[in-house]
Amino acid sequence: MSISNLQLERQLLESDAGQAVYDALIQANVDLRTVSLELVKDMLRAENRHRRLMGYSATRVCLS
Repeated sequence: MSISNLQLERQLLESDAGQAVYDALIQANVDLRTVSLELVKDMLRAENRHRRLMGYSATRVCLS
Protein backbone atom coordinates (compact mmCIF):
# COMPACT_ATOMS: atom_id res chain seq x y z
CA MET A 1 0.00 0.00 0.00
CA SER A 2 1.48 3.32 -0.99
CA ILE A 3 1.07 6.67 0.66
CA SER A 4 1.72 10.01 -0.95
CA ASN A 5 4.53 12.23 0.28
CA LEU A 6 2.14 15.02 1.26
CA GLN A 7 -0.24 12.63 3.02
CA LEU A 8 2.63 11.04 4.95
CA GLU A 9 3.91 14.46 5.96
CA ARG A 10 0.47 15.55 7.18
CA GLN A 11 -0.11 12.38 9.18
CA LEU A 12 3.29 12.58 10.83
CA LEU A 13 2.75 16.18 11.86
CA GLU A 14 -0.53 15.33 13.64
CA SER A 15 1.17 13.96 16.77
CA ASP A 16 4.21 14.70 18.89
CA ALA A 17 5.69 11.27 18.15
CA GLY A 18 5.04 11.75 14.43
CA GLN A 19 6.73 15.15 14.55
CA ALA A 20 9.77 13.56 16.18
CA VAL A 21 9.94 10.90 13.44
CA TYR A 22 9.48 13.52 10.72
CA ASP A 23 12.20 15.68 12.27
CA ALA A 24 14.59 12.73 12.48
CA LEU A 25 14.04 11.89 8.81
CA ILE A 26 14.49 15.50 7.71
CA GLN A 27 17.63 15.98 9.82
CA ALA A 28 19.08 12.83 8.26
CA ASN A 29 18.41 14.32 4.81
CA VAL A 30 16.07 11.46 3.93
CA ASP A 31 13.71 12.08 1.05
CA LEU A 32 10.25 11.08 2.29
CA ARG A 33 9.44 9.66 -1.14
CA THR A 34 12.10 6.99 -0.60
CA VAL A 35 10.96 5.87 2.85
CA SER A 36 8.82 2.77 3.11
CA LEU A 37 5.62 2.90 5.09
CA GLU A 38 6.85 -0.04 7.18
CA LEU A 39 9.97 1.89 8.20
CA VAL A 40 7.89 4.88 9.26
CA LYS A 41 5.57 2.62 11.27
CA ASP A 42 8.58 1.02 12.98
CA MET A 43 10.00 4.44 13.79
CA LEU A 44 6.65 5.56 15.23
CA ARG A 45 6.41 2.43 17.38
CA ALA A 46 9.93 3.02 18.69
CA GLU A 47 9.21 6.69 19.37
CA ASN A 48 5.97 5.87 21.21
CA ARG A 49 7.77 3.22 23.27
CA HIS A 50 10.52 5.71 24.13
CA ARG A 51 7.95 8.33 25.12
CA ARG A 52 6.13 5.85 27.38
CA LEU A 53 9.41 4.89 29.07
CA MET A 54 10.23 8.56 29.59
CA GLY A 55 6.77 9.26 31.03
CA TYR A 56 5.42 11.38 28.19
CA SER A 57 1.81 11.06 27.20
CA ALA A 58 1.76 9.32 23.85
CA THR A 59 -0.70 10.35 21.18
CA ARG A 60 -0.76 7.62 18.60
CA VAL A 61 -0.88 8.32 14.92
CA CYS A 62 -2.40 5.80 12.56
CA LEU A 63 -0.94 5.58 9.08
CA SER A 64 -3.18 4.03 6.49
